[in-house]
Amino acid sequence: MKKKINISLIILGLIILALSFEIGRDTFTKKGDFIGYVLAGNLVIEGDNIYNQPAINTWPPFFSIVSVPIAVVDNFNIYLIRFIWLIMCIYAMFHIIAYTTKLTIKRKLKLFPLKQPKKLTESNIYITHFIILIPILIIFKYILDNLSNIQINIFMLLIVMSSIYYFSKGKDMLAAIILAFGISIKVYPVFLLLYFVVKREFKISVYTVFFCILFSAVPFLVFGYAQTLEYYSFWYNYNVAPFASVAHKNQSFFSMMRSLLTHDSPGLNQPLNQAIYLNVVNLTIEQVKIVSYAIVAIAGSFVVALFRNKLAEKNNLKSFLEYAFIMTIIPILSPLAWKAYFIFLFSGYFINYLFIYQYKNTLNNVLNYYLKISFYISILLVVFTSDLFLGKYLSDIFETFSCITIGTILLAINILIFYVNINKYDRKLKH
Repeated sequence: MKKKINISLIILGLIILALSFEIGRDTFTKKGDFIGYVLAGNLVIEGDNIYNQPAINTWPPFFSIVSVPIAVVDNFNIYLIRFIWLIMCIYAMFHIIAYTTKLTIKRKLKLFPLKQPKKLTESNIYITHFIILIPILIIFKYILDNLSNIQINIFMLLIVMSSIYYFSKGKDMLAAIILAFGISIKVYPVFLLLYFVVKREFKISVYTVFFCILFSAVPFLVFGYAQTLEYYSFWYNYNVAPFASVAHKNQSFFSMMRSLLTHDSPGLNQPLNQAIYLNVVNLTIEQVKIVSYAIVAIAGSFVVALFRNKLAEKNNLKSFLEYAFIMTIIPILSPLAWKAYFIFLFSGYFINYLFIYQYKNTLNNVLNYYLKISFYISILLVVFTSDLFLGKYLSDIFETFSCITIGTILLAINILIFYVNINKYDRKLKH
């Protein structure tokens, strides 16, 4: 009798092979955001102005201090630190997936699920099929993006997921310390703090604010009072205020609104003679800012009303839908939203695949068809318009039309639909 081929293991093997190749290649690269991390750490070591290259160091002062160990190892061996960083990225992604499965389908994640235990319990059922592999394949391009540019976004996602996980276990102080650390180095995890405030989870909210203050006070001890104030002032005026005014070209919602409402080509890399204009009116940047934030406020009010009740349970599927929504919108609501940020969509694609293909439901056919079509369109816009599939020129053209942003919005809307209709789903896995 022939043994059945385990396709999931073959796909897992190919993923590991691709990641191994990427790590081997990127260990010897000297490009990407990692150069900025090393520079920031070295400037602290040398006692120089940490913002003497402001276009590279766009982070709060605390980030430069955190980067010191990176610079120390880089000064010893530039390839060793890159290899360690890349291996840690894979380790971080594994734990992101593990937290996701524990919070949703209550299953452990095992790297090589060769066989199930003889006695199955809720805690030892391993994942052996496509529940995990499909979402990984969907966002795999963004994993490779983070590796090839040696970026920090996978670690930021781990910080957010870890905070959610420990919050769900009732460990509010630990969750707050982790979240506060993330906010203090890169700011954009602050959306999770806002979520906790909306949910009236005041314990973790107060703890997080307290630890944010502590982390942000560290530069005063390192640089001195006057120098630190100067650093914070420069960072705010150079890196916060300009981007908050919807003036940057990237993949955020604000950049999309800028494209639609100002007569300015949104193309990031288009030659002047090939500029594309999408605007329906020609407003000033300040007017675009007002319109954009008004739309966010209106849409946000709807979501706040939907999520307003405190969680009966912090670690059930309904609560994870809320977490997944927050993580999905983080990239597009961050004024500096580069493509590598969209690694945060893992939770959104995971929960979409879970509800559409692994749970039976009593929704009407029209809504079911919409959810599937919207899911496929989102994948098409977010993944298959990248330069990996279309080449740089065509990818830039599609990027001009805010495809990644629109695909992310579709994904977020799907999550809200699942949330509203959760009682119409039979949450027993088909497999």
